[in-house]
Amino acid sequence: MKRHWILILLVVLPFCLTAQQKTEYNRKGDEAMKRLDYSDARMWYEEGVVNCDFYSINQLTTIWLANQRMRPSMRSLMNKCLNCLNVMANENDTIAINRLVVYYTEGIGVPKSEELASYWQERLDVLRKPVEYTKPSDMEKQNKPKVPMKFFIGYAYSIEAPYGITIGGVKNNLGWFARFRTNMSFSDDYVGECRGEGEVVGTLPGEPIFNFTNKKKTNSYAATAGLVVKCAPWLYTSIGLGYGNRELLCEYETIDASDYRKHASYWCKNIDYSYKGVAADLDVMIKMGPVFVSAGCNTINFKYVDLNAGLGVFF
Repeated sequence: MKRHWILILLVVLPFCLTAQQKTEYNRKGDEAMKRLDYSDARMWYEEGVVNCDFYSINQLTTIWLANQRMRPSMRSLMNKCLNCLNVMANENDTIAINRLVVYYTEGIGVPKSEELASYWQERLDVLRKPVEYTKPSDMEKQNKPKVPMKFFIGYAYSIEAPYGITIGGVKNNLGWFARFRTNMSFSDDYVGECRGEGEVVGTLPGEPIFNFTNKKKTNSYAATAGLVVKCAPWLYTSIGLGYGNRELLCEYETIDASDYRKHASYWCKNIDYSYKGVAADLDVMIKMGPVFVSAGCNTINFKYVDLNAGLGVFF
């Protein structure tokens, strides 16, 4: 008898703690239970079984466990309760599974079955077992498909260094690039140095008369590398640092002071407009299918600025 009361408490207690608005048939059934009129209570709760009302099923289970003399007349009804519990248990309702363990252990509406009671108890233990926590970053690594790096190559152009090449690669939203530009002029046939718009540094041998022509040329090259950021499927930005050199050469003519017919022309390096040191690139790339175009600017020592452009393909 003590065992029965323990089972009754296990069945009834969770529902006593759950605040639910009772239906009319459950309210009528509860009133009959208070009068200990179990036959009348069973009649009211039976209406709830049609809808698989869990509260009704639980109260009928209480009546079954407490009144052995009523069991023969309730066997068919309790079998209907069992069917409802099976439906809910197959949807992993742990409370319904817990009731099934009681039903098969006590033989409520069906013959006792230790095998079925053990089956549902094992399933209940599995559902109640804490799920191992996996860090979101680890889950992302497991589920995220591997994206291969897409490489690109293109022609790099700037006003003073029109011959160049850019190579790089992008994976996910980040990538890299390397670039080299030059004007293919590496002349070092200049004599002396000059400044500004027409001032020779030092004195010329023989102290000839001289004047600057309008001819100028540059020796220019730069090598940079840096980061590519994917802002949108079609839009990329890149920024890089490296080394660059720009030499501005100016032509001047000399006239022999003793013989005005003797002319000579020379090149000098204009040190006011020649730079070497840190080179920096900033570009925007627009991707159209596998083709991209780029535009931006570059600088040397942050004193001289030139414009960039480019055309290339992703592969």
